[in-house]
Amino acid sequence: MLGCNGGKDTIPSPPTLVFNGIYPYNSGFGYDSFVEVDVSFSDADGDIGLEDSDTLFPFGGGDPAFYNLLVYYQDKKNGQWRYPMNPLLGPNDTLVLHQRLKNLTPTGKNKSIEGDLTVVIPARPYSYRGDSVRFEIQLIDRALHRSNKIITSAILLQHP
Repeated sequence: MLGCNGGKDTIPSPPTLVFNGIYPYNSGFGYDSFVEVDVSFSDADGDIGLEDSDTLFPFGGGDPAFYNLLVYYQDKKNGQWRYPMNPLLGPNDTLVLHQRLKNLTPTGKNKSIEGDLTVVIPARPYSYRGDSVRFEIQLIDRALHRSNKIITSAILLQHP
């Protein structure tokens, strides 16, 4: 939509994500301890990230946007990708590894932002041991716009 603000474009702009790579890191004891996922991001209005003081709805604990980087764990069973259940929370909760990014909004007049982000993910979250795994990631800005979803390439994790 175009507003009456001097001809400026006021179309809401969701952030964008681009998958750059995925890298397992070995513990030195014969198994992988964590995975790094490298992504690039951009957002035209720069409203990425939250302050520690962002505790009211919708950013408070238990609220829909408390986590602004959604990370879904997927593993391959019988040739099919699936969202496994969290072994600590029971059969109704999938294994998610969401994170809360700090405020990245640039200072100054131009708020447009782009950069690289490394997402660190435990290789054996909550003692779950998937072998062939990948991750689905999405970013939410403070206006609650959701980025595109990226799905990493698959990797084979080494377990003890």
